[in-house]
Amino acid sequence: RDLHLLSRRLRQMCIRDSNKLIGLSDQMTSTTARLSFLVDDGGSVDELEAKIMASAQRSRAAYLDTASAIASMGANAGAAFSSNDELIAFMEQVNRQFTIGGASAQGQAAAMLQLTQAMAAGALRGEELNSILENAPGIARAIEQYMGIAEGSIKQYAQEGQVTAEVVKNALFSVADETNAKFESMPMTWAQIWTNMQNLSLIHISEPTRLQLI
Repeated sequence: RDLHLLSRRLRQMCIRDSNKLIGLSDQMTSTTARLSFLVDDGGSVDELEAKIMASAQRSRAAYLDTASAIASMGANAGAAFSSNDELIAFMEQVNRQFTIGGASAQGQAAAMLQLTQAMAAGALRGEELNSILENAPGIARAIEQYMGIAEGSIKQYAQEGQVTAEVVKNALFSVADETNAKFESMPMTWAQIWTNMQNLSLIHISEPTRLQLI
């Protein structure tokens, strides 16, 4: 009886793990397909994925979340960026701001969605701004610094449509050195170490020629 129970539990575990693997594989396939629409400069989707993986590892972020955000940002707000490299660099700064701000995974996902919508609309305001203020206040402070306005006054300027997508992008890049210094001074958490390990595991799940770190 004990052997029968053990066998049944092992089968259940195998089925559960197989379903997870299939779901992960499907998610990667879907993300790759979306990224393929962004390929520029005669490059390949493999090269684009490798750059995103390297960026995710540097910013201690989940690869699939980062890749999905880049695919959405590129599809909906691509005009705000001169190239995919600039888009990836922008997203890396966003990820680092999330870490510095201590945003939860759920908060990051919500803020990333709002930021993508704001960049696509051409300006940051309303609910999009509120989400950024809650989950990545450093981004708001960077915008205020870049615009030369008083700290805490961003809502007023946002209502007037002055916090454009170009301003958001330039503001993050203008404080990149400061952001990087703060980020590097923070010790890695166990959760971030686990995220990095999960990223590396994707390399083995994917095709041999895909997702190799550069």
